[in-house]
Amino acid sequence: MNIKVKRNTGIMGGATPVSLKVNSQVVKKLKNNEEYSISSDAGKVKVKANQWFFGSEEKQIESGSRVNIKINNTALLLYVISLIIVFAGGFTSLIALSFIGLIGIVITVIYSTKRWFKLEIESIAN
Repeated sequence: MNIKVKRNTGIMGGATPVSLKVNSQVVKKLKNNEEYSISSDAGKVKVKANQWFFGSEEKQIESGSRVNIKINNTALLLYVISLIIVFAGGFTSLIALSFIGLIGIVITVIYSTKRWFKLEIESIAN
């Protein structure tokens, strides 16, 4: 069995390596645009990506597939909007606006623990 995994997180996710977990065990720390091939005797494996406390949902991958690890644009957008609200509240001296932004950041961090990365799966013709 052979599954190819490629990290393609761009500038936003490129600062530190992403841990690739196969069946709940770290098998490789991927740099940006790095590809890794998973070999296993089982027909299917469970794959997950993690970086610090951010991660992806665990997905079951079949033999002969390609997995692309990408940044979830929704999570990134929520994070950026929350930061803008915090800074806007700080510059305008509106404590309520800063508080709303901080709540947004907390919600985004909770959301991102399993959704910061997306695992896009493609079948490869052998």
